[in-house]
Amino acid sequence: MVIDLHIHTTATAHHSSWSPEALVAAARDRGLDAIAVTDHNTLASLAALQAAARGSGVVAINGVEIDSGWRTAPDEPIRLWHTLVYGARADDPGLQQLCAAVAQRNHADAVALQAQLQRAGMRLTGLDTLGRPANVADVAIALARENVLPDRLPDERDEAAGMRAVLACDGYHPVTVAEVIAVAHRAGGIAVLAHPGRDHGVAAIPARRADVVALAALGLDGIEVFYPSHNEQRRALLLQWAGELGLLVSGGSDSHHPHQPLAAWEHPALAPLLQRLVPR
Repeated sequence: MVIDLHIHTTATAHHSSWSPEALVAAARDRGLDAIAVTDHNTLASLAALQAAARGSGVVAINGVEIDSGWRTAPDEPIRLWHTLVYGARADDPGLQQLCAAVAQRNHADAVALQAQLQRAGMRLTGLDTLGRPANVADVAIALARENVLPDRLPDERDEAAGMRAVLACDGYHPVTVAEVIAVAHRAGGIAVLAHPGRDHGVAAIPARRADVVALAALGLDGIEVFYPSHNEQRRALLLQWAGELGLLVSGGSDSHHPHQPLAAWEHPALAPLLQRLVPR
């Protein structure tokens, strides 16, 4: 099968413009056999996706991408991971509650962090003019934009620099990867680590082998080996880790917009995951 199992729709607020209908049409034109919508922390597009895919010849797999965190070692700061959940029902109450918890914890942490950083003499302006409650990333961006951070890397973007500072002060308490795995399994789904070889952004990247080993010990089912920014060497290494640890292999484009091409991954290593997800 030719697949793309990492795509975002308009339900990923402020970040994506794919509608489920346009996505299914584009997937059909691309020659894809199966796609998965994996919006951030919401299941809102899945019913529309299934309706759009009906009769199209494209298999639509339910998915969601959960913002999560984990410490591989007790003496390390928490690291941020994106954990994909596939194959659960869109109305699963446990998964819906988990998605809600991501936003609730994030907003509560943003309020506490803002007070903590301001007590420490940091300038944080503009958070009350966003038109919505500030989240942790908003606090991080304001922190990096308005203050000198001693450990800032050359050419580092505000969000990345600010999030590193926020994580170092231990004021962010995201949903954990362990929680995501547990909820996914109770819902009959599969938990997969997103883009473990990506080398930009703020989500615990690139993953070390020790990270993947630790997450596999928690019950992680698979890793996303096939991803646009993973070069051939990185894919080979991730395939090796998956084989050694008995992990499923996934792949996707992480497309958020029609101008970001859908992937067309086809590889024998994808077969075990597809056998679990695609009805025969």
